[in-house]
This record gives sequence, structure tokens and C-alpha cells, in this order.
Amino acid sequence: MYPVALLVSSCFLFSILAALIKFAAEYINPIQQSFFRNFLGILILAPFFLSQKTFVKYKSNTGLLVLRGFFGGITMILLFTAYTLIPLSQAMAISFSTPLFMYFGSILFFKEKIDLFKTFFLMVGFLFTILIIRPDLKVELGSILAVVSAITHAVAGLLVKRLSNDENVLTLMFSMVVLMAPITFIPSVYVWDEVDSFFILALLFSLAVIATLGNYFWTKAISLSKLTNLMPFDFTKLIFSTILGFFFFQEKIDLITSICGIGLIVCNSFIAGKIKNEKA
Repeated sequence: MYPVALLVSSCFLFSILAALIKFAAEYINPIQQSFFRNFLGILILAPFFLSQKTFVKYKSNTGLLVLRGFFGGITMILLFTAYTLIPLSQAMAISFSTPLFMYFGSILFFKEKIDLFKTFFLMVGFLFTILIIRPDLKVELGSILAVVSAITHAVAGLLVKRLSNDENVLTLMFSMVVLMAPITFIPSVYVWDEVDSFFILALLFSLAVIATLGNYFWTKAISLSKLTNLMPFDFTKLIFSTILGFFFFQEKIDLITSICGIGLIVCNSFIAGKIKNEKA
């Protein structure tokens, strides 16, 4: 259950991160935030990474590390662009298809065993997620970009799983921010705002710290367990986001949201029980 606890912890941190991004958007463009998130991430991780005796354990993995950073950077650019073209609820709904792509990708590429019990509750959890968000889905450029970002995010996650067999978590994280910083810098140039106060700098640093911790928990969880065990719990981000939205942004929680939120918790409880019994 340790990997599940790590993943749920990462979901909680990523939910706080999303709330901070929403708050900070009043002061600095989200695309520029993504650049600073990676740039400051380099500064945070560099001392730990450079203290290692071996930076990359297997040189043959260098290409995969570059691909992982590339897909991570492209995902961020596509998703932030989608946020500007379509309603946030629609972009969020599409982004929650990432766990589905990773779940079935792990079965296809890593030969993880199909578990009908977990698959059923994963699909039910996804349905509850869509019911909570209730997006007005339309086929347009923004929705296409959001779908592509969900796929590239899943590819990046699958690459992390493959690389975690050989490389340590620190190498995976540092290589990601080093590669994503220049990728996210290019579009941020066109929306650049001056960082002219300590308050904004503190916000950006907070984003970087929370993102780094969230990525550590997420990467560590993936390195320790099967993706088919973990991906259903990725939907807990919506539960945490809903609670944070209620307390900090005065967003209303209606009856459908409450029922579906409870449904998500029940689904994850069933899956957690199944995983515990498998290891008993």
C-alpha cells in the first residue's frame, strides 16, 4: 500500500499546485509559470543530483530520458494552450483520460495482467469524474490539443515506468526539468510578464517546491508498483481539487458532485482492498 499512499500524496500536492496556478494567474501567465516551475526545479534538485556518484546509470537510457523530457514539455505546452481555447471543465475532463491511456498502455507494453475487477472500477471512476465536471464537449482545436496532451502525458508516464527499472528517481526528475525548461521557455517569451516583486517570486518558488515534491512522490510510486494498481487512484486529484475549490475559491459543491465524489472514494477503497488481499 506504500506506493498507493505515495500516489495519493502526489495527487494532493498536484491539487494544491493547480489551486496555486489559478491564484497566481492573476499576476503571471500560466505558461510563464510552467517555465519558472521547471527552471526553479533545476535549482532545487541540482545539489542532490550533483552529489550522486553516477548521473545516468546506463548510457543507453539517455535517449529515453530525452524523450521523456520532450513529451513532458510538449504535454505542458499543449495543455496550457488548450486552457486558453476551451472551457477549463472541458480541458480537465479530457486530461483525466490520461490514467486510462497509462493503464491500458501498461498492459500493452509492459504485459501487466488484465484485472477485470480493477478495470471495472477504473472505468466507473472515470465516469464519476466526467459526471462531476459535466463538460460541454465539442470537437474543436482546443479539445484536440487536450486529447493529444493526455496521450503525450501518458507516453511520458510510461517512459518513467520503463526508466525506473534502471535509473533512480532523482535522475528521472532532474533530467525532466532540465529538458522541460527550454521547451517551456520558448512559448513563455510571447506572454512574458516582469517578475518585479518578492510576492510573485515567492509564489513561483512555492509552485516549484510543491511541483518537485509532487513529482517525487508520483515518480517513486510508479517505480515501486504496477501501473494497473496505481492509475485508478489518480482520480483522487479531482476530490482534493473540489475541496480546495470550495474552501479557497468559494466554488459550490452540488448534490451530483457529492454523490460522485463518494463514489470515487468507494471505487478506490475496493481497489485498495483488492491490492491488499493480493499481497496478503
